[in-house]
Amino acid sequence: MRGLKAVVAVAAAMAVVEASGVIGDPLAIIIKLPSMNIPVPSHESVEVTSSARKPAIASSSSVYVTPTPSSSSSVYVTPTPSTSAYVTPPPEPTTSSSSEVAPPPASSSSVYSDEPQATQAPQGDIPDGQGNTFTVPPGAVKFPWNYNNADNVVPLTPGSQNGGWAMSPNQMCKPNSWCPYACAPGYYSAQWDPSAVLYNGAGSMNGGLYADANGVLSKPNKDAAFCVRGMGNARIRNTLGESVSACQTVYPGNEAMIIPSVAGAGGTVDLNIVPSTYWLGTSSQFYVNLRGSSAEQCVWGDSDKPVGNWAPYIFGGGQAKDGNTYISVQFNPLYTSAGFSVSDAYNVEIVCDGGACNFPEGGKCKCEGGKCSVDNGCTVTLGAGASASFVLY
Repeated sequence: MRGLKAVVAVAAAMAVVEASGVIGDPLAIIIKLPSMNIPVPSHESVEVTSSARKPAIASSSSVYVTPTPSSSSSVYVTPTPSTSAYVTPPPEPTTSSSSEVAPPPASSSSVYSDEPQATQAPQGDIPDGQGNTFTVPPGAVKFPWNYNNADNVVPLTPGSQNGGWAMSPNQMCKPNSWCPYACAPGYYSAQWDPSAVLYNGAGSMNGGLYADANGVLSKPNKDAAFCVRGMGNARIRNTLGESVSACQTVYPGNEAMIIPSVAGAGGTVDLNIVPSTYWLGTSSQFYVNLRGSSAEQCVWGDSDKPVGNWAPYIFGGGQAKDGNTYISVQFNPLYTSAGFSVSDAYNVEIVCDGGACNFPEGGKCKCEGGKCSVDNGCTVTLGAGASASFVLY
């Protein structure tokens, strides 16, 4: 079964700006969600056909694959298997991220000429593993980083077949393929195929580093760091007594929600809000789990458990070409359609922390009891220098 093809409200707001070239008040415009629970064949070769791929639109999470049993778990901080009751089988890997693809064209210029973090110096060459002991299945390409590295790269499920790469736990980085990696909260991967110009189909899986026929990795955007600080203007403020994990989708990549940002009890965590110069102008999307969740629950999941694609909330955010940042919150329809209790979910409100924040009519953007202040979710515009928090209560 394919999960929700969700487009958060930020998508509509940013699309209006891109299409019109006029900075207006797009906040009340909401994209209607497509139909859900669309079955697809369980074979490995599945074409990604999401219609959500347009400039400055938050990436929809559409890993069109069927989950398969696996003993691996999505553990963020340790390579040991998880015992969490929330952990569910990962999605079957799509072949487009491990099949033979054309190597990247030579690229020596930065793609971040106008972003605020352009002064961040590119880190050096690709490491050689830094002494890690992560899993490397036969025929796989070794993950080049260890924990706590200077590049802000975060290994994911290093004890599984992915061996640390930002791929499904049962998916390997292979020669002649692109292999994405995850970055720390508030940072985004600045490496992708510079020749990829389609939002879905060919190239939409080509994030991270390229492994040639001999498994030798190369850095496509040589003048960019591996991980770059995002806009830094949105965070989660968790007032609950338990931790909550926000799981970002991998895009370009297989679009599974496996990159964790965890807000501890009573704490905060930065969200990776990407600048307008991010790949093809796309933005970030996060599936936000129930209270008591951790990085281990950043998995695709299934309809039996309220995690990942069936988490209660979807957050989105990104900077548009007008210079404004658009952030949004939406109650996930898949959560309720699967029969999970609305009373188990906390409430969320976007609160302005400073600067010029433009709210929808009524001056509020929040979701309580499974309903949001604007139908299907709401969007807040952050002007230059403004910042806001997704407050969980």
